[in-house]
Amino acid sequence: MYRPRTDLAAISETILGLVSADEAELRLSDGENLNLRSANNDVTTNALVSGLSVTLTVSFGKRSASISINQADLSTLREAVKKVEAMARLAPEDPEYLPPLMPPSIPTTPIWSDATAAVGPNESLNLIQPVIDACRSAKVSGASFLRRVARVSAYANSKGGYIEEKSTRLDYSLTARTSVGRGSGWASVQVTDAAGLDLLPAGERAISKALASRSATARPPGRTTVVLEAAAARDLLDILSWSLDRREFDEGQSFLNSLVKKGENPIGQKLFSELATLTSDPFDPVAPCSAHQDEFLRPATTWIEKGVLRNLPVSRFWSQKKGLPLTIWPGNLLFPGEGKSMDDLISTVEEGVLVTRFWYLRMVRPETLLYTGLTRDGTFAIRDGKIAGPVNNYRFNESPANVLKNLLATGTPERVLGSESESPVFAPPMVVRDFNLSSVSDAS
Repeated sequence: MYRPRTDLAAISETILGLVSADEAELRLSDGENLNLRSANNDVTTNALVSGLSVTLTVSFGKRSASISINQADLSTLREAVKKVEAMARLAPEDPEYLPPLMPPSIPTTPIWSDATAAVGPNESLNLIQPVIDACRSAKVSGASFLRRVARVSAYANSKGGYIEEKSTRLDYSLTARTSVGRGSGWASVQVTDAAGLDLLPAGERAISKALASRSATARPPGRTTVVLEAAAARDLLDILSWSLDRREFDEGQSFLNSLVKKGENPIGQKLFSELATLTSDPFDPVAPCSAHQDEFLRPATTWIEKGVLRNLPVSRFWSQKKGLPLTIWPGNLLFPGEGKSMDDLISTVEEGVLVTRFWYLRMVRPETLLYTGLTRDGTFAIRDGKIAGPVNNYRFNESPANVLKNLLATGTPERVLGSESESPVFAPPMVVRDFNLSSVSDAS
């Protein structure tokens, strides 16, 4: 059972007592990561890593510097404060610097679970063993990664503010491969609370895809209708959320500039499909997140509502400069979906491709949010509303903005891992028209 071993409040008080700078901010974390890896249907690595992280930022007027340390003895703290204050005095002035504020008190978010904190090496092995047994029985080679995270995080500043949160998370993913036929399948799970967690259903999905994707046939690239499973859909929503920013739009550097006429405000305009609704809420139990970003509380926010852009993140500096309301960046993403099953979604597609997941997504054109990446671990043709067999993988070139424009249907949301981040996202599978599968990939 993980229990915090470090008093972050006491460390904060000690450090702030040593600081002579005009202002100071502290970001602290004390946590434990349990990592369990398997390959070839056997456990290969079991690690339990704990540690303290402290980042101190000090400012003299508009001159600032930061330092990070991982020890909290008095000698180390004194030396760190001495070094960072010397650096701050030499730093150039930051014209956008703003001093820290007194943070509000925050209610408790549902991001801690005693059951997850209690997952140790034995418990984690018990979780993955049924999946290993299923892989052996199906004669596929399984490689998995289980990570249990438990930590206490804190923010403190020289105004006297202090915020502390405890959080837990368990991530699991499995890749199953056949010995012949180049079959590959993948599935994942992410939870805050591991009580009663059963990984076997995810394992069985990966195994099923591996067996079904053997001996893929050739299918040409091109624009087509795709069914994106939740893991693929969440990657594209993640990318979109990273690029939502009011300042970037005002300075003409956002993909949103290409969606509206020059001089128009994108807020309040219908830029996406009626099916596109995107919100964030730290307190939603389906995918909760931290309730604060430094000294600011994260409120529940609607970003897109039935295709209409409702909000953009606005930084404190930009808020003051432009007279706009401060809008904090999301810590999670929630996309409600229509609640349809995968079979229902597939049945709507006359000709298309089912995509399990994406891999190695990279930016191509920031001005349109064009990304490239690969399909992987189970790509199937769809004909006449049914799966018609495995096909080759593809490289794609597409914008998440276009994906939300071209939505035809959505399914039941899931909280799963993606390829690009571990942030909590609750997203449904999606049916998208005119998705650009630009070339064939030899990856299996």
